[in-house]
Amino acid sequence: MDVMQVIYIIFFATIGLTFIVITLVIAGKDILLAFKRKIFTRGCDVYVANPTRNISHYYKVPKNGIFRIDKLPYITNPEKTLNLSPIERKKVIDGLLNREIRLKGRIAEVNKKKRNLEIMHEQSKDEKQKFFIMSQIKHFESVAKELEDKLRMKQENYFKDKRPAFFYIDGDPIPKDFYEYYSALDSKMVDNLVSRSISRPPDEKSQGDINKMKLIVMVAMGAAILAAYLAFRNNAAIGDICVSMGLACGL
Repeated sequence: MDVMQVIYIIFFATIGLTFIVITLVIAGKDILLAFKRKIFTRGCDVYVANPTRNISHYYKVPKNGIFRIDKLPYITNPEKTLNLSPIERKKVIDGLLNREIRLKGRIAEVNKKKRNLEIMHEQSKDEKQKFFIMSQIKHFESVAKELEDKLRMKQENYFKDKRPAFFYIDGDPIPKDFYEYYSALDSKMVDNLVSRSISRPPDEKSQGDINKMKLIVMVAMGAAILAAYLAFRNNAAIGDICVSMGLACGL
């Protein structure tokens, strides 16, 4: 093996190792989750939001309908609590009670809006306005019915890539349903956010990530060049040693 072959091996090995390290640093957790999803087909995606609004993503297989995360239980079906301790069962009951209070509050809010619209409908003389008001009344009737159905349905889960997905708040064992918190005001805010995201320039964070990737690639190239330079230096030093000792090293 001559010197140039050694240099090429060191160069490409350095580049390959650098890209492997970059991939593991950037997407190591995602790669691990992908392998777990492939191996454990009965698993579920679990999202837990903490008080600082950071969301942790896990992929776990429920045992007796329970996920154990940081020694805390998160259950898939609040109606099945036989495998919980008395303290954990009390947390589930409190969570269900809070959920019922929250849903009933939303139902009362929706019914109040519907009654106000019914009064406006009776007092209006404009047929177009009455038609619009009636469509809003029908909408609120539909929302109230959905919320009443949620009072009877305890199990809440979504699906991500054909696997069940559950959402929790840190320390609360009851799975959460986004639509419990959804209101007309929320809808307007979401529409405004979507409109702004379409019209605004590329996200600064994304640009920062691109710049970081460029820097990492430049560092990797510098490391490869340094490795090649050191290989040349080592070859020259070995040649000098061979000449001084009168040896034929074949370099």
